Amino acid sequence: MRDEFQRIEWAEPPMGDLVGEAVAQGRRMRTARRFRAGGAGLAVLVAIGLAAIPIVRSTGAPAPAGQETLVAAAPAPSSSAPAPVTARVKGTPAGLLKLLLDELPEGKTSHYAGLVESGDVSVQTFLDRGQGPGMIRLHVMTRPASAFSGAWTPLSGGAKYQVKSNTGNCVQQTIVWVHHADDTLLQFDLYGCPELDGRKMRPALTAREAAEVGADPRWGVKIDPALNRQGAAAFPHLPTEFDK
Repeated sequence: MRDEFQRIEWAEPPMGDLVGEAVAQGRRMRTARRFRAGGAGLAVLVAIGLAAIPIVRSTGAPAPAGQETLVAAAPAPSSSAPAPVTARVKGTPAGLLKLLLDELPEGKTSHYAGLVESGDVSVQTFLDRGQGPGMIRLHVMTRPASAFSGAWTPLSGGAKYQVKSNTGNCVQQTIVWVHHADDTLLQFDLYGCPELDGRKMRPALTAREAAEVGADPRWGVKIDPALNRQGAAAFPHLPTEFDK
């Protein structure tokens, strides 16, 4: 048996190839571990980074391919922003008559007239609230409150008024003055005669009602141009003679 073993020829294993392969395999395994570790760290960094960047959706045009644009959100419009103020213009008789009719109590109006004298605007209407017509004349001007010696009664919006009775003059039986802070002065002449040209008449407004009509801040020698346009459309040929 000893001789039989001696006759067997042992082949030398390829140590060189085994060593090189083992070294290369080890290198590949270390590289793979580095990639796995680095990939995990990168995933964490990406997750952190995405969490830190706010997502803002823009309604504008999309960014070119491969590019992303962060658009700051526009501030919400303020609900307390003041509304734009329309510049006032010289009021026409038709424009001021339109404002007067808008302010009067419900009823049938007629006998319109209006004119301008020395910068003051005067208008007229009859108002029938179901018990017969009454005549109202309104004069719009600019006068200081100091021109009046009587006591003023306050109204809303800083306006104030005075009342004067004329027992001997039924055309101006009651006069109501309404004064505004900008020195706008309104004079209401409230007709008190029992008849006019054979027609039975009655007062159209009380003094307090006239004062409340005159308290509207839209009144003035200068008014919103829209009122002039509306007046021109409603009264394209407004008479200039009163009582007609």
